[in-house]
Amino acid sequence: MTTFDGHWLVVGLARSGCAAGALLRRRGARVLGVDDASGPDVRARWEQRHLGEQAEIAFDAVRCGPDWADDLPPLDGVVLSPGVPTDHPGLRGLRDGVPLIGELELGWRCCRARAVAVTGTNGKTTTTELTAHLLRAAGLDARALGNVGRPFCDVADDLDADAVAVLECSSFQLETIDTFRPVAGAVLNLAPDHLDRYPGLASYFAAKRRLLDALDDEGLFVTWTGCDEALSWPAPRRTLFGAGQDGASVLLRDGVIGRERPHGFQSLLPWDELPLNGHPNLLNALAAVALVEPFDLPAAAVAAGLRTFHGLEHRQQTVAHLDGVAFVDDSKATNVHAVCAGLAGYRADVVLILGGSGKGEDYAPLRAALGPVAHVILIGAEGAALGKALAGECPLHAADDLTAAVALGAVLAAPGGTVLLSPACASFDMFRDYHHRGVVFRDAARALPGAVAEGEA
Repeated sequence: MTTFDGHWLVVGLARSGCAAGALLRRRGARVLGVDDASGPDVRARWEQRHLGEQAEIAFDAVRCGPDWADDLPPLDGVVLSPGVPTDHPGLRGLRDGVPLIGELELGWRCCRARAVAVTGTNGKTTTTELTAHLLRAAGLDARALGNVGRPFCDVADDLDADAVAVLECSSFQLETIDTFRPVAGAVLNLAPDHLDRYPGLASYFAAKRRLLDALDDEGLFVTWTGCDEALSWPAPRRTLFGAGQDGASVLLRDGVIGRERPHGFQSLLPWDELPLNGHPNLLNALAAVALVEPFDLPAAAVAAGLRTFHGLEHRQQTVAHLDGVAFVDDSKATNVHAVCAGLAGYRADVVLILGGSGKGEDYAPLRAALGPVAHVILIGAEGAALGKALAGECPLHAADDLTAAVALGAVLAAPGGTVLLSPACASFDMFRDYHHRGVVFRDAARALPGAVAEGEA
């Protein structure tokens, strides 16, 4: 059993940091937890996220505020939460040779289970959850962990050797892996994102490539036929997924999801029987089928898993109808690429709600994706910048908040049309997170006079 003697530092005291601290203490370490935020702000965070009880057992001591790095004790290791960059000023005084790892790497060092890893700019959470669902449909103990919500370290040392940890991996988490060796890893797609953290696209793509580098010669690399950057990376074992006849071995053919086998094409499920909406979710489903290839699952089990997975909140989720107009929550579309991919699944009559807090992206590529959009409603801190980028492409409207945008969307929408929240921005100017934003959208849509919640009579 892996143990951690001596003093360890955990930087960042949110969900991942608390999970890392608790695992370290279970394995014998003395743990100092630190955070740039003030003590009251950290305690409020714990209360909001129901972390107080775990935090009590995760740390021997806690330091909060900008001066946490003053007079640190001699350390045997440091664990960074995903939001903490490796060049954080508080780490500059560490002595040479102190291990610097992330929560993902820490969990792996304490885990006996096999791992499947999923990264990319968009679609990670749905693909992670669906991959775990397919494995469970075949009788395996599979857990969706990581960026999907539950940190790996919460359960890493409880998983049996025949279990599978399906891990959503952000670029931030991949920066700090070392011994991590999944049996399969996917880069779903790559597009500009997190340019407030990285100096340019090359740095962001390099962080994603660390997943490929983590695979040994037997590890399977999965990527999309439309991801030119990842296709250029040499890989010992590779499986491609795609929606056309473009070299993919997991693909859509004549309206049927299937996979190539030595004897020919193996049909799994007609696309119109997949409960997930939209072309991006078709690609997510194909990616999940590719990721379970190392487990040699029977076709019937894979088909059953695809047929019984109903998707996740805030990802192209229809939440209400009003007089033939659908209100669709795609709050998780926090960058331009996600919005463009989602709009590709619509033909016409979309009222698109855009805006939020910025991430350093260029909004100009949205112009080419607005074919099905009849009106754009702009909200939030980036509303003016988005309006400038889209001027002249279609009618633009401004709303003071999301509730007002939903009401305006109901007025502007044509019968049979869609009011779509797909904001291309982060949420922190007006909301706690994308989930909060999606809930506000859902509640506002369902509160409209005459609206019917999705699934209700």
